[in-house]
Amino acid sequence: MSLRLSDVRRDPVANRALQELSRRYTVAESKTGLVLSQRTGDMKLFVHDLADLHQWDFLLNIRLRELLVAIDDQRQEWKRRALQAEAKLVEFATNVPNTPNISDVRYAALKRYLARQFHPDHAPGNGIEKTVRNEIFKEIWAEIERLNRHATAPTAASA
Repeated sequence: MSLRLSDVRRDPVANRALQELSRRYTVAESKTGLVLSQRTGDMKLFVHDLADLHQWDFLLNIRLRELLVAIDDQRQEWKRRALQAEAKLVEFATNVPNTPNISDVRYAALKRYLARQFHPDHAPGNGIEKTVRNEIFKEIWAEIERLNRHATAPTAASA
């Protein structure tokens, strides 16, 4: 008995493998099983048994695990490099007098970003979108000004 498309659809593993193969191949039934024809070429795959699709799924899972490990290694490397750069920045900021605090630098960068994104003179969009951005900017900038006044106001302890 030859392999039918309905048999593959009933088997979850074979169905998953066939769906993955369907990205690159068109699937047709023949007397001997399934024929997968490459969409951009003349290569054909002949599938005679569900075990063939199970094997394909197994190999695909191995490849996905390899990619996952590589991505995780790369992520760990980026994390290590970011922590090293941050440590160097903290060391530089503590050793050099009269340099702004790192949080002050980040705060200033955030202010510039918000001004670029929401200031009425620079905000993209027309009509209601521009009006909404303008209102958002007013609320955010009022809070930024309040924080600036609070940070620069002399405290009772220093007075």
